[in-house]
Amino acid sequence: MIRFRFVVPLALLSLPDLSSRCLQAQSALAHPISSDSVYRAAVDSTAYKEYPLVYLLDDGIVTFGPDGRGTQHYHQIVQILKARGVQTWAERLFVYRPGHTKVTVNWMRVARPSGEVISDKPSVSQASDIPAAMSNPVYSDTKVLRYSLSGVAVGTLVDIDWTEETTDPFLPGDFLSSWRTTMDYPAIHSRFVVDVPASMSPHIIEHHVDVKRVEQQAGGRRYYIWDKRSVMPVKSEMFAPDSSVPRMTITVASPLSWTDVGRWYGGLAKDRYVLSTRAVAVVDSIARLQRTGEDTLRALHSWIAKDVRYVSVALGLGGYQPRFPDSTITSGFGDCKDKATLFIAAAHHLGLTAFPVLLNSSGVRERGLPSIGQFDHVIAALPKQGTTGYTFLDLTTSAFPPGKVPPSYQGAFGLVVLSGGKSEEITFPKEAAGETTSSFDGQVSADGSVSGRFELTTRGAAETRMRTSFLEPLDSAQRAMMKRTFAQLFPNSTTDTLTAFDGRDPRATARITVAMHGGDGFKRAGSVAILTVPYAFRGPAGIVAQMLTRASSDEERKLPIDASEVFGPSTTASEFRLTLPEGWRAQLPKGIVANSAFGEYRSDYTQDGRVLRISHRIVGANGVYPKERFGELRAWLKSVGDDAVESIVLSPPPNP
Repeated sequence: MIRFRFVVPLALLSLPDLSSRCLQAQSALAHPISSDSVYRAAVDSTAYKEYPLVYLLDDGIVTFGPDGRGTQHYHQIVQILKARGVQTWAERLFVYRPGHTKVTVNWMRVARPSGEVISDKPSVSQASDIPAAMSNPVYSDTKVLRYSLSGVAVGTLVDIDWTEETTDPFLPGDFLSSWRTTMDYPAIHSRFVVDVPASMSPHIIEHHVDVKRVEQQAGGRRYYIWDKRSVMPVKSEMFAPDSSVPRMTITVASPLSWTDVGRWYGGLAKDRYVLSTRAVAVVDSIARLQRTGEDTLRALHSWIAKDVRYVSVALGLGGYQPRFPDSTITSGFGDCKDKATLFIAAAHHLGLTAFPVLLNSSGVRERGLPSIGQFDHVIAALPKQGTTGYTFLDLTTSAFPPGKVPPSYQGAFGLVVLSGGKSEEITFPKEAAGETTSSFDGQVSADGSVSGRFELTTRGAAETRMRTSFLEPLDSAQRAMMKRTFAQLFPNSTTDTLTAFDGRDPRATARITVAMHGGDGFKRAGSVAILTVPYAFRGPAGIVAQMLTRASSDEERKLPIDASEVFGPSTTASEFRLTLPEGWRAQLPKGIVANSAFGEYRSDYTQDGRVLRISHRIVGANGVYPKERFGELRAWLKSVGDDAVESIVLSPPPNP
């Protein structure tokens, strides 16, 4: 796990004497920093009015050996400036896993800037197991220890010093440590020291680091040192790429390669792809009911995703080593690697080639840091016949049929673990841009009563969110709620029929239709009638108004603009068709066409015979543009926002 200080997945053991230290740094620049010198640097709270606390010291010294064992020593001193800071720091939570790691808290105390100690240890401590959630539970040997500190108040200092020790790495030689120099609150002094053997060349990735890294060698060790003073938080800006926000981060990993990681996992799982006689019977019973190989693939995926309950049992090496397929079938549950292993074994039995794929469920972004710590998920892959690439299957969900992967790791890195100790680095495919289309086709009588049919359809990436909501048939309560929601298109309308697609059928178009009648379409106002355009058919003016409010800041733009952050690389279209009474005419506004590098927008207002038609279409864009074009973006948004038609004036025919 990539650790950011107080997310500590290690065993908290004791509170020893303050003189006990686990790290013996030999570089003069890597010596621990004394608390007394930091206390004297307490700040004037009036200089930090917008912050509830300030880090006077944020210090980390990590030491690793060639086998992956090592220590990570952290020291933080925080000055509490507001009551919100008290709530944050009066309780400290440590998560740990006995057997492989160990943590020693050297001290936890509350003091005044003068050095007077208010409390020299926690007032209350509690150790417990982490409770497993009722849905998708995770059972592991991980435990949690909570500390309550007394005396924490505005104006006090919280001084905590602890050491993490990796005693038995899961993958020998593997380590991963990450450091955030830029945090959510100011830091007067931030220092990060990496201590490794002089013969080791660790992988190091820096982001937005504006301080020169110092490298020293002493006593057969090499030290990498980042020392930064007066670090202020940075603010992201609307529509800015995440990677452009200048938060200083440093991540260090062992010199292992992805091949090493793949070979290690392959060794753990190589004897697990075996089906018992009972398991073979189950697989065969599923396969013989299918007409094609594609149908068989879908049926196996559906069986494992739906009928094998997802439960994570991560005890000891079980956190990485899958169970035998027969155990998964017999118990009726398994975690991601158990499910993937069951599928791969079933595929092998049916004469198919399949491999496990290691990945992070939120997407691995740093390909240059080979470590098992970057992975938390396993899926399966089948080589495509007659071409390159793979068909991926996430066996933990039935929301994504074979060949589709969840958006959370589309475009991210994965490692296919092949046979014979080999592996292949891959990038997961990205789904085509999504499209959402809504339409209403109806008629209104001379008394203003509306009836008609509403339809909502999604395709591509936009389909994913909708499909996951319809994996199970709607019950009566859900249908009633949806009918009430759609009835809001026109006040007092009644919904007759609601038809929803089957989210379990990957071939089914993601579409919802609803018929309605008796709604209030327009109201008379003297010699004319006012038709209120349903909110769903007014275009993006409301959203654009909020964007313009945020974009009208007087602050100078500092970051580039990511066009995909404006409306996303997708298409949203709506069409409202209403048949008017005989002889009625609509007073129509002029449509808008507004195209730019940030998207394309078009609206049309027409009447053809008795049919009034209102349509909007917005197509998002991709691309990163310099900050100097922010004015162009604002101008385009204003053009789109000017198309804010909430009502249409209707004129009935003159009285005879």
